[in-house]
Amino acid sequence: MPQDFAQKKHSLLQAMLAVNDMFVMGEEHVLSLFREDVAVFVELKQIPVFPDFKLSGRSGFDHKFDFGLPKTQRKPQRVLQAINNLSKDQALTFAFAVSDVRAIRAEPLQAFTFLNDADNPPNEDNLAAIKAYDVQPLFWSRRQEAIPLLNGG
Repeated sequence: MPQDFAQKKHSLLQAMLAVNDMFVMGEEHVLSLFREDVAVFVELKQIPVFPDFKLSGRSGFDHKFDFGLPKTQRKPQRVLQAINNLSKDQALTFAFAVSDVRAIRAEPLQAFTFLNDADNPPNEDNLAAIKAYDVQPLFWSRRQEAIPLLNGG
């Protein structure tokens, strides 16, 4: 009906905007939001990091980690990855990256991953997979406990 056209058009536009909002909050965007939360946390706690840290591995591939933490007198060089939802593929990819980099380094490399356990409790099998490659999971819900591990002192 012609008298309802404006209201129907408005409703259609509102539905389109709602769908767009769902796209914006899609998995990749949520991941980047979690990565930003981790970045804010390390900055607030004055933990020195290098964002988007790249290291080469035995395979010849470069691996990008969300954060690199510098070597100190008491701690080796470290990498930190923010993982919003630890899937089998993410566990394998991160474990391979860490293992590949460690294979050509003369000095040790510690690896940590912040897991968003508040929104997505990690699967025990996926946790076991990263632990098998000496990657230490850090749980976002207990992030205060991670500060001594991430600080250089």
